[in-house]
Amino acid sequence: MRKHGIKMVGLCLAATLSVVTIVATSAKAEVGSHWNINGSPITDSLVEKGVVPEAELENNHGVLLSHALGKELNILCTQVQFREARLKLEGSSLGRLRFTGCRVTTLNGGVLEVLPACEPHTGAEKGVIVTNLLKDLIVLHEGPEAYDRIEPEEGTRWVVLETSASCAFGENIPIIGKVTLKDCNLEFRVEKLTHLVEELASLTELWVISKTEEHRSRIDGSLNTFLTGEHKGLKWSGSPA
Repeated sequence: MRKHGIKMVGLCLAATLSVVTIVATSAKAEVGSHWNINGSPITDSLVEKGVVPEAELENNHGVLLSHALGKELNILCTQVQFREARLKLEGSSLGRLRFTGCRVTTLNGGVLEVLPACEPHTGAEKGVIVTNLLKDLIVLHEGPEAYDRIEPEEGTRWVVLETSASCAFGENIPIIGKVTLKDCNLEFRVEKLTHLVEELASLTELWVISKTEEHRSRIDGSLNTFLTGEHKGLKWSGSPA
């Protein structure tokens, strides 16, 4: 995510994927949506073979900005990668996000403070966050521009951050909701090698800990998304119908 002094997961996201004045539920999945590679919609055979997307944080810096206990609660990460990710038919995809170089910060007397006791971990891997399985779908809202909505495949939790018993914000910190991403250049429909995406705040509903106004969150940063594996170096786009 971009920089903000504290910024997150390279998603031009708060500027997809990553994606609340108008709630995310007002955006509707479009029947007939599809991904395109080099001028053609992806086919059943390509899906079976596996079309693998990948991502990189812009500037290797991004942050989830939130509040809890009357303080700033910010989760900074320096890298992100997709795991088990595949593009599917009907403009959808499925996979996990793996964040590394992550730490939790807050403001203490106006000074940015890193909280070692709150450092996220996955198993023995320090500074690592691996989300639950996430699904995404091409959606339209108002006008012709297409967006990418990401949410957990099941339930509402993206992930439960594991910290330590000494973390003031809790040993387990849930991140809940839906994120809608937009192409930063409004070129989601244009076939390109790389799409830079950011959070579309008006269609995003995201919280830490619980769905309360105090815990409402946003993502600051941007994310470069592209194809890898067999399709590395090919241009791609998303069509809402």
